[in-house]
Amino acid sequence: MNKHGVRLERLTIARNGQILPTPEVHILGAELKPRESDELKAIATQYPMGLVMAQAVFGEDFEIGLGDNPMSKAIALDEQREQRYLFSAYAADLCFPVAKVMGWGWEDTMVKPGERYLYRVISLSTDKKNPIKAGLNFVIMGQNTQLVKPQALSVRFGDASAQLSWDYNGLVHLYNSYIVERSEDGHTFTPITPEPITRMSKVEKSAHAPITYMDSIANLQTYYYRVAGITPFGTKSAYSIVVSGAGYPSLKTIPMISSASFNEKGGAQMSWTFSPEEEDLLESFSILHSTNDKKYVPFKQGLDPSVRSYTIDIPKAKYVYYKIEAKPKRGASRESLPILLQPIDSIPPSKPTGLRAQVDSLGKVRLLWNANKEADILGYRLYRGENKGEELIPITDVAIQDTLYQDSIHLQSLNSKVYYALTALDHRYNQSEQSELVEALKPNVLAPTAPSITRIEHAKEYTVLHWEVADDPYLTGFIIFRKEPGSNILRQVAKIDDKTQRTYRIKDEPGKSYIYQMQAYSSKRLLSVLSQEVAIGAQISEKALVDSHLSLSALPEGVIAIKWKTQATALISIALYKTDEQGRLYLYRDSLPAEGEVIDSETQQGKSNTYTLVVKHKGSKPQTIKRSLSL
Repeated sequence: MNKHGVRLERLTIARNGQILPTPEVHILGAELKPRESDELKAIATQYPMGLVMAQAVFGEDFEIGLGDNPMSKAIALDEQREQRYLFSAYAADLCFPVAKVMGWGWEDTMVKPGERYLYRVISLSTDKKNPIKAGLNFVIMGQNTQLVKPQALSVRFGDASAQLSWDYNGLVHLYNSYIVERSEDGHTFTPITPEPITRMSKVEKSAHAPITYMDSIANLQTYYYRVAGITPFGTKSAYSIVVSGAGYPSLKTIPMISSASFNEKGGAQMSWTFSPEEEDLLESFSILHSTNDKKYVPFKQGLDPSVRSYTIDIPKAKYVYYKIEAKPKRGASRESLPILLQPIDSIPPSKPTGLRAQVDSLGKVRLLWNANKEADILGYRLYRGENKGEELIPITDVAIQDTLYQDSIHLQSLNSKVYYALTALDHRYNQSEQSELVEALKPNVLAPTAPSITRIEHAKEYTVLHWEVADDPYLTGFIIFRKEPGSNILRQVAKIDDKTQRTYRIKDEPGKSYIYQMQAYSSKRLLSVLSQEVAIGAQISEKALVDSHLSLSALPEGVIAIKWKTQATALISIALYKTDEQGRLYLYRDSLPAEGEVIDSETQQGKSNTYTLVVKHKGSKPQTIKRSLSL
């Protein structure tokens, strides 16, 4: 840009409210770029910013002071080109007359009312790889920008200093710098810096970060301040509001506690020193106290600046750390170093209360308790036992200073509970009695032990099972299964939701044998393995056998008529068997009705024909009737 320059054009867009069909282009400057000239040398001596701009553009060296260490010098050398650009652009913003001579500013005197212009700055660089975009600005003649006064001016006075701050980002589009003026009478103001004040660095943490300026002043003298904004064309805005105040000397002396001793009444006499030369700056002394040497609160306030001692009552060593605070009439307070005051204490704290424990599914134990009321409590010691009645073992090496603690236990161990107790310690390491013992039930992660069937017996029409099981706090109930001999299919007979029950009566079908097994289940529905198998033989009903009849009759042509009759009530099945020539029994007819007749035409002539009827009734022993007939 400095080497090739730029071309400045003015395009007339509209006239008297009418947009022109074709903008009228007028070249204001065909080639504007910095040139060393007598005019530049003359005007640069009039404006300090002109010298900065000339050195940045034409000087052989342009080094910014960043310190004397090698790293700072290396950074300054590497950034010299960028610094030339930044400082020359900044100087141009602060000094419009020099900017015009350098070819970076232009004053257009050929404008007319009622016209609208588009000013265009076009780079004359020949570098096609890195093209530079044109700069544009639209101007409406007769439409003036209102320059508002700077906003949010405030001042904070300290020891021989006044820190001014005001809004910067809100008006950055209007003002790139400010002048700060000071007055001692509130009427006559003069600038306090030879050059306008600006903010060189970009503040990214907050869009509302103000610009600040620190002024050195004399103490106890009232000063008045105001600021005005400066546009890049050198126009000054209206002044801000006026703020005022006075600096006040800060305390140099720190109060020092010189002695502290107990008296016969159990209190303590405290003395301190403070410089008499600064006594007039004080408003008062305060005594602060703390139970932990961290957070201090007032114990006694409003002591006269001439006071240098105070008697402290210490009931039961409630507060043990003390400081002296010197409070000035204005400015920050100064505090002494703390001292520890504590009478002889051999009384242990009261035993802790409210201890409670809860175990989660991962074996983490959350313990909570109530805080002791004593002011000199140092902390707590926690104890644990695996079995009730055994001596508890401390699980922490140092005192717990909170009222909660997280412990870890093994869930796979055989004990189902863990036991905790707590003691309190004061700062003299007096230890309280142990708190009440609490037990924490481990979560149910292990399946219960299988029951053991100890006895099985018949009782009239029922089978009675007896069993035992190991003690388990998670045990909830039992499940009874059975199967028939030779079968692998277990069928649930009963589910018992009473963990204390040890017998169960089952109604069986007479004449059938069964094999029984049991399972225990826990509160989490975890199942034990199956118990051992226990078999029981068929039970015969004590009722009288059902009366059944079977008869055989020889008919012509060598056939036999087979008739039968039995009770139809509670009938299970009727089957007819026949004996072959080799004497073997085989099923001849099955699923027969309670009464009926069958004709057998496949008889053995000249031999005995034998038939067997098998009748099954519910609740009775199977009945077998055998008959023979010779032809």
